[in-house]
Amino acid sequence: MKKKFAILLVFAMLFSLTACGTNSGTAPTTTSKQQETITQKTEDLSSQNGETANQTNTLGTGVMITIYTNSGSDGRGEWLTERAAQDGFRIQFIDAGAAEVQNRLLAEKNAPIADVVYGLNSIIWESLKTENILVPYTPVWASEVSEGLNDPEGYYHAIVKQAILLVHDKKQVADADAPSDWIDLWTNEAFDGKYQYLTSLAGGTVRNVLAGILTRYADPAGDLGISDEGWEQIAQYYQHGVPVESGKDLYANIADTNDPVQFGQMWSSGIETRDEQYGTETGYAIPEVGVPYAVESVAIVNGTKNEEEAQRFVDWFGSAQIQGEWAKQFSTLPANQNAVDQANEFNQEIAKLPSQNIDWALVAKNIDAWCEKIELNYIP
Repeated sequence: MKKKFAILLVFAMLFSLTACGTNSGTAPTTTSKQQETITQKTEDLSSQNGETANQTNTLGTGVMITIYTNSGSDGRGEWLTERAAQDGFRIQFIDAGAAEVQNRLLAEKNAPIADVVYGLNSIIWESLKTENILVPYTPVWASEVSEGLNDPEGYYHAIVKQAILLVHDKKQVADADAPSDWIDLWTNEAFDGKYQYLTSLAGGTVRNVLAGILTRYADPAGDLGISDEGWEQIAQYYQHGVPVESGKDLYANIADTNDPVQFGQMWSSGIETRDEQYGTETGYAIPEVGVPYAVESVAIVNGTKNEEEAQRFVDWFGSAQIQGEWAKQFSTLPANQNAVDQANEFNQEIAKLPSQNIDWALVAKNIDAWCEKIELNYIP
C-alpha cells in the first residue's frame, strides 16, 4: 500500500509540474529545479519498482531546438521528433547531405540557426571543430562509448558506427584463403587483379579506406603528411587492382564465378541486404591494426541560445536507452556499448571488431589534397 501511494504521489507531482507550465499552443516547460525533481523522482520510482523506468534520466523542458543532420531520412526524423516529444523535447529538423550540412554551418558561423548537429563523419567533424563551429560538452554517457570514437577534447561524441570492410564471398573464397588486411591485396600475388577499386574518390566509404591506409604512414616531413613509403603503397594499390565497372555493384562481381573480381570495399550496414539480394555469404578481413569505422556523432553548435536544452537533448539522444531503440528501429550499430545488445545479431558481431586508431585531424586537414594527388598520379 505504501509503494502504491508513493507511485501515485510521484505521478501527481509530475502532472502538477506539467500543468503549471502549459500555455495554449505551447509545449510545457519546466525550470531547472523542476527538471532535477522530475529526473530524481523518475530514478526513485525505478528503484522502488526494482526495474528500469520507461524513460531516460534526462527530460526536455519544451524549449524548441533546431537540429541539422544528414541522417534524418527513411523515417528517422519523424520517429525522433515523436519519440523526443514523449520525453519533453520539442525539435525541428533540417535534413540534408553531409556536405550541405557542413556548408550551412560554416555560412551561419556568426549567426547560428542550429542548436545541435548529428550524423556526418569524423572527417567533417574535425573540420567543424577546426572552424570553431562546435562547443565542447561531455555527455553523461560519454564513458559508455567504444574507446577511440569520441573527440578527446569533447567537441563531438559518437552515437552510431559502421565498419568499412574488405569483403569477399565465402561461397567462392574460404576465409583462410582471403586477405587479412588491405595491404595483402597488392603484396600477395594470389590477389593480383582480383580486387576492385573505385575511380571516384568523392564518397565517404572510399575516403575512409584511403585514410585507413595512408595514416599508417604518417610523416610530418612527407608530402601532405605521408611518407614516400605510404605513397608507394597507394601506387601499388591501384596498379594491381581492377577499376569498378560503371553502374555495377561489387556484389554482382564477387557472386559471379566467372568474374575475376573477388574482393572489394563495403560498409557493414550494406552487407545483409546484398547477401539476400545476391545469395552471397560475406566474409571480411580483420586487420591487426583494426578496421576503419564511419562514425556518426552528435555535438552542440557554438553560439546556440538554447545551450542548456541542447545539452539535455544530447544527454538524452546518446543514452543507451534511446540508442537501443534507434538500433532496433533502423538496424544500426550503437557506439554506446550499453546499447549494443539491442542491435540485431549481425551488428552485434560487427561491434566486436577492433577499431583502427586513425588520426582524424590529419585526415580532415589533408583528405582533399590526398584525393587530388591520387587522381592525378595513381589512378590509371
